[in-house]
Amino acid sequence: MIALRAAGIGVCGSGMPAWAEARSILRGEASWAPGALPKIDIATLPVAERRRLNAASRLAITATMQAMAGVAADATSGIVSVFATADGDGQVLGHMMHTLAEDASAMSPTLFHNSVFNAAAGYWTIASGSRAPSITVSAGMGSFAAGLLEAAIQSSIDRRPALLVAVDLPFPQSLASFQVGGEPFACALLLVPEPQATAGSTGSLRVSLASGDGDGTMDGVAPSVASAFRGNAAAAALPLLQAIARGEVGEMRLPYLDGCCVNVAYDPC
Repeated sequence: MIALRAAGIGVCGSGMPAWAEARSILRGEASWAPGALPKIDIATLPVAERRRLNAASRLAITATMQAMAGVAADATSGIVSVFATADGDGQVLGHMMHTLAEDASAMSPTLFHNSVFNAAAGYWTIASGSRAPSITVSAGMGSFAAGLLEAAIQSSIDRRPALLVAVDLPFPQSLASFQVGGEPFACALLLVPEPQATAGSTGSLRVSLASGDGDGTMDGVAPSVASAFRGNAAAAALPLLQAIARGEVGEMRLPYLDGCCVNVAYDPC
C-alpha cells in the first residue's frame, strides 16, 4: 500500500471546464449539462507550439495547469509526470488515416507529431520547462488506474511530488466502428508522499494493487454524469473526484488489467 496526499486537482471536460464547476456538480449543488470545451491559451507555450496544439493535449494541459496552480514556477520544472490515455486523440487519428488513404504525400509533420500518445506530455514539458522524467501509459479502460499506480510508485520511490494527468476523447464518426465514446474528459492530480504536508492538501489516498475486477460502473456518481462519460477511460477518476469534492471517506476499486484492480481508499483528513 502506498500512502499519498492530493495537493492539487484539475478537471477539464464537457460541462466541466474547471475543477470548481466539477466540484459543484459532484457535490450535487449543480446539474451537469453538455458544454463546449474552453479554448484556453497556453501562454507558456511558444507561439509555434500553440498553433500545433491538438485537442487532447489542450484538454490535458488545461487540467494540469489547474492542479499545478499552487506550485512555484521554479519547482514545477522538477516534478515527475505520468500521463494516461486509453485511445489518444481520435480526431488526429481519423484525419491522419484519411490523409494516408487520399494522398500520403500530403501528411503534415504536425499531424503525425500529434498522433503519438505522448504528445500531451511533450507539450506540457515545453510549457513548464520541465526536465523531470515523464511517462505516458495506456491500458484500455484501466488507463486511469495504471496512471495512478505509476504516479504513486514514482512518488513513493523518489519521495517527491508526482503529477498524474488522464485524458480521453470520443472518436469521430469516421472511426465509429471502434466504439470509443463518452464525453471529452481530462483530470490532473498532484500527488505527494505522506507524511509530507502541503497548503491546500485535499486529503490522503491509500493506493494498492489487488486481485479481482474493478468497479467501472461509477456507482454513486449522478446518473447524468455517469451516462455522459461512460466509455471514457479517463472518467474512471470520477468516483474518486466525487469523494474529494464531498470531503467523504470512500473506497474505490478501479478497473485495471489481468484480473486485477487498483484499490484507492480516500480520507479527507
